[in-house]
Amino acid sequence: MIKIGSFNIPLLSSLGYIITFSLLLLVFTTDVQSNDVKVEASVTPRHIQLNERATLELKISGNTLMKHIGAPSFNFLPNFLAVPLRSKTTPYLVDNRLTVSMAWVYELIPQKTGQVALSDVRFSYQGVPYNANPGIITVGSVDRYIDTATDGIHKVEATVSNSKPYLNQAIEYQFRYLYTTILPTRESPSYVLPTFSDFLVEEPSDNTTTTTRTHGRTYHVDEYVRRLYPRKTGKILIPPAQLKLPIKGNPKILKTKSVALNVQPLPEIGKPANFDGAIGEYSISTSVDRRRLEVRNALTLSVTVTGTGTGTGNINTVTAPKITPMSGFRTDSPILAQRNSANTRIYEYAIIPLKSGILQLPGIEFSYFNPTKETYQTSKTGPISLTVTPNSNGTADMESDSLQWVLWLLLGIPVLALAVGGYLIYRSKTKQGNNKSPSDPPVDPSVQAMSSLQSLETNETAIDASSFVESLTGIIHRYLCDRQEMALQQLTPQEIQDMCQQIGISETDQKELLDIVTKCNYHRFAPVPLTGEERASLISRVETVINNIYRDHPT
Repeated sequence: MIKIGSFNIPLLSSLGYIITFSLLLLVFTTDVQSNDVKVEASVTPRHIQLNERATLELKISGNTLMKHIGAPSFNFLPNFLAVPLRSKTTPYLVDNRLTVSMAWVYELIPQKTGQVALSDVRFSYQGVPYNANPGIITVGSVDRYIDTATDGIHKVEATVSNSKPYLNQAIEYQFRYLYTTILPTRESPSYVLPTFSDFLVEEPSDNTTTTTRTHGRTYHVDEYVRRLYPRKTGKILIPPAQLKLPIKGNPKILKTKSVALNVQPLPEIGKPANFDGAIGEYSISTSVDRRRLEVRNALTLSVTVTGTGTGTGNINTVTAPKITPMSGFRTDSPILAQRNSANTRIYEYAIIPLKSGILQLPGIEFSYFNPTKETYQTSKTGPISLTVTPNSNGTADMESDSLQWVLWLLLGIPVLALAVGGYLIYRSKTKQGNNKSPSDPPVDPSVQAMSSLQSLETNETAIDASSFVESLTGIIHRYLCDRQEMALQQLTPQEIQDMCQQIGISETDQKELLDIVTKCNYHRFAPVPLTGEERASLISRVETVINNIYRDHPT
């Protein structure tokens, strides 16, 4: 019989068994659920450059009903900045029960180079923490790439020979691609150099390939050189050069560091009066085609300017050396006659002695700034002695040589015709009661010049090239002298320019007139024939200039 208020021993034992089994089942079920939860953390790619990005993907999933999933937490600073891109929830059935998996994607932006072991990523599921480690990622510099397949190193660099050059001083820019192994691709690496917008650029004919040994490894070196001449002063930043490595599936762009320059202006202290901007180291020499000649016959003076030494400057900025006026000589404008090499210029001057005797051409000076010594220097030539004999035709003391008689002969007929025509007009007007001055009206210089040019054009085949250009030059000289009401005389290029400025002729017409005179002077002494087309062109150019002058400044 069972008493009220007391327990039956067998019943109590059964209840204990049930409680114990339930506790064990609960523990077992929780452990299974814990073991069914999976967390993952992966990074791709694991080798990047400082200017590239990596992708971090995090995921939590399981075979049980997934509820109360918390966002993962991590901190990779100061090595990486993590930017969230997206998250994704994926539902699916497990043993006829609905569950989900969660994935998060981040972009990793490297902040420094080196091999970094990333810290754990912490997940939270139903209040239970879970950890996953993304592993190791290697960040290379922008100018370097390590190929894990071959353990090959590829890197680029850019340097200049002088970071503080003077204006127009030559410096060398070197771009080098160094590599320990050749990439296993059919396509070759390709490079892109900066534009060098603030420089005059010269490209050597050949690039070089060499080898060098650094830190116990042998590198092949492809070198590309540019010679630069800075065209402005102050700070100049040369942008990075680039090299594309054609790696299959993941091409790499390597970049050099920017190169900073501080271009110095040329000093004002010690600058010679005849300095025309030549930078570098130069030598100068002179020669003449003959040392014995007659009065008013021309000789050719050749002046050679050559860049020398390591401080060679930009030869394109070298101008013809100035020759000061020489007593007893007439000097025509120089002509750039020859470029023997990329570093040499030869200028030719037509020199005409105006008197006989033992004459001397003085030495010529050429000033330049030597950036190596940081000072102005002057190269000089010695004087050249000449033997000038009287003209064999006995006209040494006349203002013009025998060729000028051709000019006077050509000019005489049209001038006489103009004079007769003017006289007849005058007589006609006198008969009609015109009260104008009884003196003959003066012939307009433009009309006279045009008439002479037409006469010269009709007789172009009757005279040789030397006589033709002599006649054309004479027409120009007479026209300018008549405009200034001066007696006819031979004019130097400088005198022509001065007279044009006094008349007020435009700069464009001045340059055109001086260019025509320079070409005529050249053909007077050069054994180069003039075609009919070339003669007609010269006459047409003179006519155009005279028409322009008459239009702007009628007499």
